[in-house]
Amino acid sequence: MKIDFKKYKILNIDNDQKYIFISMFFSQLIFSYVSPSITKEIISNLPAQWIAFESLFFSISSLLIGVLWKNNIRKNAIKYFICLAISETILFLILGIFLCFIYYNVWIFAICTLIYSSLISIFVGKCIMFFKSKLFQDKKREEFDNNLSIISSIVCIVGFSFSLFMLPSLKLSLFLWSFACVIDDIGWIIVYIKRFKVHESSKEKW
Repeated sequence: MKIDFKKYKILNIDNDQKYIFISMFFSQLIFSYVSPSITKEIISNLPAQWIAFESLFFSISSLLIGVLWKNNIRKNAIKYFICLAISETILFLILGIFLCFIYYNVWIFAICTLIYSSLISIFVGKCIMFFKSKLFQDKKREEFDNNLSIISSIVCIVGFSFSLFMLPSLKLSLFLWSFACVIDDIGWIIVYIKRFKVHESSKEKW
């Protein structure tokens, strides 16, 4: 009897997805490993009012960018996605190295990450939302989201398990966090270059 192994495949990953998931696998593995140390530092050393303000600021920023996500703002964000993603990477890398090796202050970390994540990171997320709508439609989108959920769950189980038994120091956590920021968007940058860069010189509208 011939066994159809495709029938029992847990993941159905196409050529575009592999770049996204490889990048996500390593970045999220690191994020899940270091997040308990960083979260404890923030909660222990910042007032509760800051946590409330941070959430409020991010929510307002997300609302405004969502309302403005149309016409030239949308088009330019997608067109310059690589610039946005790389600038996000460089800033967080510099921030992590500065806090690890030059001068550490929890307020510097909190304020810098809030400002940037409430502006550029949201635009990067909106661009990725557009890429998903173009690359993965109907059942393919369902498969992508399911793959994402499965891989994310596996990675988090591994990362948080390591953190549970080998909790990294704050300095090491910040260094690894900055490294994870470098590889976080690489998959989407590769897919953008392969699949969307051509639109800049074509008549097809974004």
